[in-house]
Amino acid sequence: MRKGFYLILILLFPSILFMIFTLGEHHVVKMGSYGSYRIAENGDSIFKPVPNMVMMDQDGNSFSIDDLNGEPVLFDFFSMPCNEACMKKGVTLVNYLNDVSEQDKWNVVSVCLDNTVTLEELESLRKNHLPEMEKWRFAKVMDDDQLNAFLEYTFVNTQQLKSRSELPSKHFVLVDQQGIIREFFDSRVHKENKKLQDAIKLLLKEPHMTWKETKR
Repeated sequence: MRKGFYLILILLFPSILFMIFTLGEHHVVKMGSYGSYRIAENGDSIFKPVPNMVMMDQDGNSFSIDDLNGEPVLFDFFSMPCNEACMKKGVTLVNYLNDVSEQDKWNVVSVCLDNTVTLEELESLRKNHLPEMEKWRFAKVMDDDQLNAFLEYTFVNTQQLKSRSELPSKHFVLVDQQGIIREFFDSRVHKENKKLQDAIKLLLKEPHMTWKETKR
């Protein structure tokens, strides 16, 4: 009798976990945020989103960061020509994202730091990575000032890098539905794979969750 009870419990365990994580009534530790912030009257830290910038993707379509608001976005930055290290970083990103579901609810944007890159070069890179993921764009920024403001805020102000001259870096950058930086991931560290996957999944669930207080 007892063995039968344990067997049923084991079989039901995945369903129980699913219910816990989809009902949004459990308390989990909230992901951190990066960047400039102000303190609201209730004591909450209100973080500033990343600066907006207008980009053009491999198909010649213009879009901005503001256009992506409402969905998480993972940013990767690269330079041309895309050498062996650049391609290896791209392959790493493919592996990182392979097991993340609900791909219609989040975005990946690989941004070239050189706006002289051609659309043909961007399309070639897209085909070499993950073309079946429709929301993965390869893009260039239309305004150097906008790109510099984004890079300064994202990497230098957060002390991930000492200066923009260190770009492209090892990092992938995840921003949430409001454009706030939530995490950096090291493309050279294998264990970051699961961390990135879990972070995207958590951001998708975050609007439906309540958070437990953490001790400072």
